[in-house]
Amino acid sequence: MYVPKPFEMSQPDEISAFIRANNFGILVSQGESGPLATHLPFYYDAPESALLGHMAKANPQWKNLASQEVLAIFQGPHAYISPSWYQIPKSVPTWDYVAVHVYGRCSLVLDDDGMRDMLDKLVRFHEPDSALPDQSGETFYRNMMKEIVGFQIRITNIQGASKLSQNKPIAVQERVAMHLRQVGDAGSVGVAENIERFVQTKRPQA
Repeated sequence: MYVPKPFEMSQPDEISAFIRANNFGILVSQGESGPLATHLPFYYDAPESALLGHMAKANPQWKNLASQEVLAIFQGPHAYISPSWYQIPKSVPTWDYVAVHVYGRCSLVLDDDGMRDMLDKLVRFHEPDSALPDQSGETFYRNMMKEIVGFQIRITNIQGASKLSQNKPIAVQERVAMHLRQVGDAGSVGVAENIERFVQTKRPQA
């Protein structure tokens, strides 16, 4: 991913928090006839530097995943930025966004114990009090596991981009955030919130 230096996400804690908050990503791999992509929820195991997930066994993408170098894409809020908001002559339109690309070597999780562990982590991440993992020995749960294929991605590289107009003066960033809130859709408001947090970190502390 092309990431200009001013927009680079370099703090591991920031990247971890972003992936966990936006864990419905896109798994991209190479199939026999070309690239394949599937939208999937992921569990990010930061201490193990790994991503866990699963897909339907009916999805042919899994058949070429073993030992393949793959890419997982995590997209945050994004929005169109009008040059009129800058109040700077000779400005052009742009797009502000936050995204993380995770690269790694993929292996399949096919044994029952590995599948139960992976499903337990995914379910409890979203619903800590769920009773479902405790039912893993029941017939319906075992039948469900037969219909999916688990995978693990051992992470080799992570790239993060947080483009929030930070190449502009703080006053301009504040105007951009104000206009984005006026636009009002979820993406615009999400970008505005990110800009406001960034500006807050750059203001002198009293």
